[in-house]
Formats: sequence, C-alpha cells, structure tokens
Amino acid sequence: MTTPREQRKAQMAAAAARRAEPGAQPAGRTAIRSKPVRITLDLSPELYRQLTQWTDSAAMALGVPRVPLADAMRAMIRVTAENPGEVLDQLRRDRQH
Repeated sequence: MTTPREQRKAQMAAAAARRAEPGAQPAGRTAIRSKPVRITLDLSPELYRQLTQWTDSAAMALGVPRVPLADAMRAMIRVTAENPGEVLDQLRRDRQH
C-alpha cells in the first residue's frame, strides 16, 4: 500500500511527464497557498539581543506586556516590502564583509 506522500509524488511526476510531451498544454496556474508558510531563522547572539531589546521597547511604546518575536518579524517584513531601499543597502554592506 502506498502512503499519501508517495501518491502525491507519483501524481506530480505524472503531471510533469505530461507537460514534457510534444504539444502538451502549459502548466496551469500555481495553486494559491492557504496555509501559512513556516520559516526558520538562525540569528547570532548579538542580533537576537538586538531583536529582543527592540521588542521589549516596542511593547513599552505600545503599552502591552510583550510583543512576540513573530509579530515583530511580520511587521518588519511588511515595512521592508514597502520600503526596500535601506534593506538593500544593508545587504550590500553585509556582503562586503
């Protein structure tokens, strides 16, 4: 008996093979993901301290007991997406070291 994962892999392989045939229709639109995507991020101890210090000060400014790290990262990503210039500059500086 095959597992659901094995079945899905077989379906994906079959779909890829069909797309490779001469005259095959192009692949359809990618499904819109409805579940959140989990990422993992390793930080140096210094960056972690900076992040937790920032969330502590943000909690004080917002008048709440604490700001979860995940909420802070989501907000930072949104701001970065709207104003990428400074982040691009920092990436350039980081790559020079």
